[in-house]
Amino acid sequence: MFSVKIDNLNKTYGKNVILDNISLTMEPGGFTVLLGPSGCGKSTLLRLIAGLEDVTSGKILIGDKDVTLDDPKDRDIAMVFQSYALFPHMTVAENIGFGMKLNHKPKNEISKVVKDVATMLKIDHLLERTPAQLSGGQRQRVAIGRALVRQPKVFLFDEPLSNLDAKLRTEMRMEIKKLHRKLDTTVVYVTHDQIEAMTLATKIVLLNAGHIQQIGTPYEIYNTPANVFVAKFVGAPQINLIEGIIKTVNGEKGIQTKSDFIPLPDYNFSSNASEDMRVLLGIRPEHVSVNSTSSKNIFSISSRVNAFEKTGSETIAEFMYNNTPLRAKLDANIDIRNEDEFTLYFDLSSVSVFDSATEDRV
Repeated sequence: MFSVKIDNLNKTYGKNVILDNISLTMEPGGFTVLLGPSGCGKSTLLRLIAGLEDVTSGKILIGDKDVTLDDPKDRDIAMVFQSYALFPHMTVAENIGFGMKLNHKPKNEISKVVKDVATMLKIDHLLERTPAQLSGGQRQRVAIGRALVRQPKVFLFDEPLSNLDAKLRTEMRMEIKKLHRKLDTTVVYVTHDQIEAMTLATKIVLLNAGHIQQIGTPYEIYNTPANVFVAKFVGAPQINLIEGIIKTVNGEKGIQTKSDFIPLPDYNFSSNASEDMRVLLGIRPEHVSVNSTSSKNIFSISSRVNAFEKTGSETIAEFMYNNTPLRAKLDANIDIRNEDEFTLYFDLSSVSVFDSATEDRV
């Protein structure tokens, strides 16, 4: 297994900065997801790792080897593209084995490896078909199979599921996850889809405007977001953000909103947090409930339903708090109507606090 190390990497096009001083290490055998909105630089970073674009400055190492100036063919990587990039006139077997054929491998070896990989991907019954005779999910499996026969040091995936419908995306996510567990090979995976990132990654690198916003496990990204951008980008519906200031009342630190003092005795404030600092209190919709618990970390308010939608598995309700929308994930079978009044309970053990000025976590 091989690591991928990015050291002070920069990429510019003229005066446009695409990636600004990126440094990170992707562990051997890990599944690193580069996540972010369109234009954040995630696909550019992947293409730089692949050698498809030139680095402006900085280094890329695969294992202990500096590959910054190496051609793609010399980096021992395999890439799966969003568009599959299959040869339409070739059969599935020929597409999968094409790289081995270029490397002048014996026909019997190619045939065996292709059959083994196709069996692993459950497309061995499709080997004589052409891409035009395949579904989107089957084409994606062929593209993955073509990468697998390379047995590379690193697999690179560039939004491989974005062309598939919702059902196929779910199925292929599971297939890719099982495949990674079986092969135990280093994977770098680009997506703008937070669900893909949260379900597949061992590590998420969240980018915005060419800068790394946070690096962490899915749990860390979701539960301890480094700033407001991370908190809002990951999670649906978005995190609730309540304006307030840091206050200490009767020796207890908390957030004073326009109408209430919300005590946070167990919150781990950073050293940057100061009295009277203007902040945003972040609480995710699943931590707003209409059911009371015996937990001491509960704060309650009363509010009326502004709007709601039932998704089948849950009910998303919108309330108002100090003229700010407040969303809650509620039980699917809850009896709810617009203008109904509820007592809402905040689980304060799961909140985040951000500096209003810098939007960084405090």
